[in-house]
Amino acid sequence: MKRTAKSAIDSVKEALMKTHRDDLIHKSDEELRQAQLSLFDLAPWDDDMRAMPNDYARSALFTVRNKRKKREACDNKAIYHVNKDVSINYTGIELRAEDDELVWQQILEYAKNYPLGEKIYFSFYQLCKDLGWAVNGRYYKKAEECLSRLQATSMAVTSERLGRLKSLSLIKEFDVVERGTKKAVCEVELSPQMVYLFAGDHYTKFIWIKYRKLSPITRRLFDYMASHKEPFPLKLETFKMMCGSDTEQGWKWKQQAKDACAELAESGLVSSSWVQGDAIFCVRAADEKQGEADAKA
Repeated sequence: MKRTAKSAIDSVKEALMKTHRDDLIHKSDEELRQAQLSLFDLAPWDDDMRAMPNDYARSALFTVRNKRKKREACDNKAIYHVNKDVSINYTGIELRAEDDELVWQQILEYAKNYPLGEKIYFSFYQLCKDLGWAVNGRYYKKAEECLSRLQATSMAVTSERLGRLKSLSLIKEFDVVERGTKKAVCEVELSPQMVYLFAGDHYTKFIWIKYRKLSPITRRLFDYMASHKEPFPLKLETFKMMCGSDTEQGWKWKQQAKDACAELAESGLVSSSWVQGDAIFCVRAADEKQGEADAKA
């Protein structure tokens, strides 16, 4: 069947530019399915890179709380967002940058070339290899726990750009097919509405092999900085809230931020990053391949 992606892309982009975005998003959901439109059609990125919507990159959706502390069970919790015109209400188990963020970004990579709403398949072996994790039973279990958490989520996202997206899950469906056999694979489906978070170049691209090696706090710092072509200074307190950190002492958080700046600069994803006074500053790398972003401030 001949694909009609080009016309679908045009109609979706036009819809997003109109005033009543909320209604149009729901009307064009079926159009996305019929057109067999993929995430890559609207938000392309190279295979050595990964991507993240700016609306998530600038929020506390993925936290950096102490891994020894039990994850919070959230019920329609308001998630902190740097941008005041964006609100996210989240229901599900607390998600963390340490693991859930990476797993979700890798799932987007698997799904990017498939029509929206189509099931995708991969093995725990493949997932762990792509995440840079050890390939053994412990990490297979860790990966499955992440996928289960990502599936058991519900978010209402509201912004001036998108209007309101309600009941959006990071993973719509997840199952392990033929569990206990050598043919066991993961079966995952993403919501077609996910594409609206990426549309209009409102997403960030980054070099995966460098990004996945960052510590959780440093990764969250890069999420914010890379989501701007020219990063704005980030207040230490704002960064703390964006990370969902439970660090209580101000001096300790400032030192953690300094350490994150040093690690980020060392990674080569940015040219330089430093703490001055009560704010974090960053200069993006001159090489556009380093933490490349097609992001709008």
